[in-house]
Amino acid sequence: MTTAKRTRWELKLLGLFAYPANIGLGGFAAFLLALPLVTLLPAAIALARAFELWRSNGDDAVFTNTFREFAATWRRSIGVGILAAVSVVLLTVDGLFLSAQLTSGSAGIAVLFAAAAIPVAAVVGMALLAIPVAAARDRAGTMREWLALAAHLIAVMPLRSLFLLVFTVAFLLTCLLLPTVLPFVGLSLPVFFALITWRTVPTGASEP
Repeated sequence: MTTAKRTRWELKLLGLFAYPANIGLGGFAAFLLALPLVTLLPAAIALARAFELWRSNGDDAVFTNTFREFAATWRRSIGVGILAAVSVVLLTVDGLFLSAQLTSGSAGIAVLFAAAAIPVAAVVGMALLAIPVAAARDRAGTMREWLALAAHLIAVMPLRSLFLLVFTVAFLLTCLLLPTVLPFVGLSLPVFFALITWRTVPTGASEP
């Protein structure tokens, strides 16, 4: 009886250790895949699908599954991935420009530009979080179907979506203070929490 209890306790402990290990290893796999930058969104999609296999089917080979899912989906997502990468670059340049304007004393112009840029950045950010979740939930879908499902997820839970975006931005800014953890959790934690945030939204999407 004692041995059986100890075995169950050990299995639970190993299960707890599996969470940080799989999140870190999956994040590192996605980081490697995202290095060309234009593959940032395809890498996030692959990671979300690997996480969903782990959460739903108990397949904890997250590291290798991320590469397998990337091979299975990159052709569907690379077009939007390029657009997403260009948007991120433009928004980053815009943010640096606004920061320079604020420090140079041209605050009035900077505030006007920020008022226009912040809503655009919010929409892009929420889309980058929702599209991987949509791809994980509708594994056989097309990119167009994933975009429609991502818009549905955001529309059904706007407050949660906004909170997730704020958390992601704050988390990434925090990672700048500890850049060594960025390859392991920079993509994985936002994607993982996005899956949890939208897990209860009914979609009607069919699994293959």
